[in-house]
Amino acid sequence: MATGLPCDAAGCINIGGNTRRAVEALGESNRTLEPHDSGKIFTVGAYTVSVTLPTVGVAGNGWFVEFWVNDNSAATTITAPGTDLIIGHVVTGADNNNRQLNPATVIDTEVVTLTTSAVKGDWVRLFCDGTNYFISGDSRVNNGITCAAE
Repeated sequence: MATGLPCDAAGCINIGGNTRRAVEALGESNRTLEPHDSGKIFTVGAYTVSVTLPTVGVAGNGWFVEFWVNDNSAATTITAPGTDLIIGHVVTGADNNNRQLNPATVIDTEVVTLTTSAVKGDWVRLFCDGTNYFISGDSRVNNGITCAAE
């Protein structure tokens, strides 16, 4: 079957082969993310930084980012603008002990903070369906990542 796309001998479509994602360390300046930031991995924690997500209407269906703690010298706060909501939770807790959900109750949040208690390797992933943001994540320490209403 001719697809007009480059295919290998097995008929698999080759879309370029390189599946690397952009990784960017957040610096000293606060940041408002844009549609072109979708798919990026941000390393955080060296500087106190506030990150504002794009509105869900601007981000659109399929927009996503990840934040990974690479230094816990300073907190990073991620905020959904206006009445846009972040739905879901992260799991936090001491190594292999009493893991807890954050937020502890079922609420939609607007603010996520990777605190100075977070350790290297803690992470959050956010994606947008065009109507809301959804979050997942993990921290090795209690309240290393917090979620709250604005």
